Amino acid sequence: MSEPTPNKLLGVQKMLEFFGEEHFKDLRSNSRDDLATKIGGEYLAEVCFSGYARPELTFRERSLMNIAMLIALNRGPELRIHLRAALHNGLSEEQLCEACRHAMIYCGVPAGRDALVIASEKTPRGP
Repeated sequence: MSEPTPNKLLGVQKMLEFFGEEHFKDLRSNSRDDLATKIGGEYLAEVCFSGYARPELTFRERSLMNIAMLIALNRGPELRIHLRAALHNGLSEEQLCEACRHAMIYCGVPAGRDALVIASEKTPRGP
């Protein structure tokens, strides 16, 4: 693998801040140790999460947007990850459920219901 770029280092820092130390550690410990996972992780850090350094949106706002888009895209496993991050970023359980309910209007009832089911799973809570 190549040397870490400034964007990768920034992205890893933002991932740690966005997910919180415990959740970030859990995500890393549940990752595979293979080439595909390493390449995907580099992309996430360099391209995706380095953009979280932009000051125009807070982590809380980004979390809410992520949840809405993941519901619309029917991405349950990723939604689980971002619901936990949203709690870390200051959204309450009530706000997350309301976001899932609101998604029913624009994404359809099945998508919103699936999101509520995922939100109701017993997951570790924020800080």
